Amino acid sequence: MISVSLNEVYSETYRALRSVNIEWSLAKDCANKAKWLAQHGQYFLGSILKTADLYNNNKISISINKNTNKKPLATALLGLLLVEYVSAKKITWEGYIDNSKFLLAAMGIIAEEQKINLILENEQKDIIAFTKDKEIYVNTNLDTKISSYYFLKTYDFIKKKNIKFTNLKKNKNVTKLNAQCWQKLKSLAFETYVPESETSKSGAGY
Repeated sequence: MISVSLNEVYSETYRALRSVNIEWSLAKDCANKAKWLAQHGQYFLGSILKTADLYNNNKISISINKNTNKKPLATALLGLLLVEYVSAKKITWEGYIDNSKFLLAAMGIIAEEQKINLILENEQKDIIAFTKDKEIYVNTNLDTKISSYYFLKTYDFIKKKNIKFTNLKKNKNVTKLNAQCWQKLKSLAFETYVPESETSKSGAGY
């Protein structure tokens, strides 16, 4: 394990994703969530490397309106966009997502910035996580790493259930990461990164 600053997590994640031709807005979205996950003591490196591979092989969706079980939504790349969309329109979004940990990160970021109450449920209507008072609470009994069908919405009231939730707390500005995975991410960024230009920036997500 090695110690890495949160700013390094952001910059290296961004550069690595740009290096495999993931557009700047999606790379920035993921880098912000990677920084949040690192700050809250959550693993993310392996998932980012996997996301880059899935993206290059066209096995994940980058449209919040189009996703399937075989091609789920890449919340590592579009989590913030999805949460902002649901928050602004006060709608219920449903669909398949690739890895819910990045959606949890997006929920946590937006909740802290905007004090929005959000709830994430799986296909069985089990509560995966919810935000309240700028904090996020995660169901400790459910696996958030697998692809599945989810519902994301805002809420005014949650019916109390006998479920244990963990409040994800912030750590310091330095995180400890797997050295091998970190070096792989840095190598990806170093070997093929090309500085972006204004003309390369274009919208995506819908």
